[in-house]
Amino acid sequence: MSSTLARYASLLPLVGFCSATVAGTALAQDVEPRALSPAPVGTNAVGAALSGSFGNVLLDKTLPVEDLDGTIFSLVPSYTRYFGTFGLTTRLTAAVPFVTGSWDAVVKTEPITPVDTTIHRTGVGDAVLNATVFLVGAPAMTRQEFRDYRAKTVFGFNLRLKVPIGQYDPSKLVNLGSNRWQVAPALALSHWIGNLSLEAYAIAWLFSDNDALLGDNVLSQAPLYALQFNVGYNFKRNLWLSAGVRQTDGGRTTLNGVQRDDPTKNTRIGIVLGLPIATGHTLKLVGTTGIRSTAGTDFDTVVVQWVYIW
Repeated sequence: MSSTLARYASLLPLVGFCSATVAGTALAQDVEPRALSPAPVGTNAVGAALSGSFGNVLLDKTLPVEDLDGTIFSLVPSYTRYFGTFGLTTRLTAAVPFVTGSWDAVVKTEPITPVDTTIHRTGVGDAVLNATVFLVGAPAMTRQEFRDYRAKTVFGFNLRLKVPIGQYDPSKLVNLGSNRWQVAPALALSHWIGNLSLEAYAIAWLFSDNDALLGDNVLSQAPLYALQFNVGYNFKRNLWLSAGVRQTDGGRTTLNGVQRDDPTKNTRIGIVLGLPIATGHTLKLVGTTGIRSTAGTDFDTVVVQWVYIW
């Protein structure tokens, strides 16, 4: 192991979870409520999410770091289109985050000497491609057919891909990109009881290796699993409120073939308010926070997202 890597070896969980948090908090490992909301074939949507995360962002509490204060802002433009595939509704979304962040902390190096450290990063994060197939309860519909549609029980499959195009420098520990592919298959279920919606999601994040960590070191990560539950209420058309909880486990990392004792076990809660602001225009207000953390979720996030549908 190089001397530079040895100095920062205990900070590897930061690298392991960097892209999952930096590259667009609103489009990271959290599942957006109403992910199983169908629409007529041919429907398009554009959006822009502005998010801010504050606190112990990225770093886990076992690291030799004191007085950490991190701030990340991201702007995430996105485009969505609904298709019909073999009679099933299919939704495709693409997004690329633009991120700026800063972290202040006291880092203990060898020998244990406190060093004040300030890091700033600004640039493009990893792109996100997201595909959802509505398997049960939401067949492909024309606009006329959709007017008479009332959702009851919907079951779907989601596949999220993070493409490593984000800013990455092998000589730096903190980057906005992850230099590795990430794929997340998920099963989703929603059920409506009048105006009340119940949702459940089971997700697995799978990672390729980062073979350029602080030079030519190789970082591997085991699968990361998550369960998420949401309860929502629809007050009227496009005015709704949803609250959710997400539990994440797994994700142990391996450095140059040596396994590290750093599994993740995190719990986050959040609330989302959907507000109609004009015909075809919706505003979403999001707030999330960590209530239990072993790796990188002890922070608060607020998001304002504008969506236009036509």
